[in-house]
Amino acid sequence: MNKHILTVMKWLDDPNSVSQKERAKNRCEAYVAYWTACATYATTYDEAHAHATHDASTASYAAYISDVYWATRWVDKYFKRTGENSNDYRRELNK
Repeated sequence: MNKHILTVMKWLDDPNSVSQKERAKNRCEAYVAYWTACATYATTYDEAHAHATHDASTASYAAYISDVYWATRWVDKYFKRTGENSNDYRRELNK
């Protein structure tokens, strides 16, 4: 389960549930994960993982700047690319 996507989904469900500071931290951590994946891709050619972390990073950035449209679009793209079930994330959010 991608914690960055989970945070963005939490924010999308209720913008007041994630502070600006939490969104900034999520954006920075997702950005680091993306560049780490890029470095890994350079040695392992794990293109799918690099693209998925890019989607999570972009979704996190969209949430950081409060752009619901783009955050939603990139979250959807993340699930399509990874094949993960968004309902699993929804269940986690409802705990």
